[in-house]
Amino acid sequence: MQDDEQLSLEMLEKEIQAELNAPEAVGLTEPVAATRKSYKITDFDNPRDKEMAVFTHAKKLSEYIFVITEKSPKKFRWSIISRLQNVSVELVEHLYRANFERDETTRLTFQKCAAVNLKIIDFYAETARKKQAITVRQTGILARHIAETEKLLNGWVKSTKRKM
Repeated sequence: MQDDEQLSLEMLEKEIQAELNAPEAVGLTEPVAATRKSYKITDFDNPRDKEMAVFTHAKKLSEYIFVITEKSPKKFRWSIISRLQNVSVELVEHLYRANFERDETTRLTFQKCAAVNLKIIDFYAETARKKQAITVRQTGILARHIAETEKLLNGWVKSTKRKM
């Protein structure tokens, strides 16, 4: 049993060495270093304007709401759809106001307003789905966006509370 394990370890070591020496076999003189590309969200996050992830997710959420409500039925556009769009914009507004606030208690107030906006967006999205203004698939995507933004916002709130 021990010999089988030893043989398999030796075989594995040989395969690793063969892969490490492969660049030389192809004609390269030096082994190529394996590097991983860094992952960047390029929609809103350019190098000179780094934002917190909660801002990026809130902006994407708002943008997605405008895209999916673009072709909703006219009878809902001036009621539930306009409210959904307005609350999504207010969410981004409250996040920016919280970010520029230096007083922790005021910052916490704006963060709570943003959290309430997320809950209201969830309510309006569910109502729009029930009225067939948006599809079930779109509601599911919205729910994932809302959950991710909520998670990031809760982390920001916790870090603000630790500073108090």
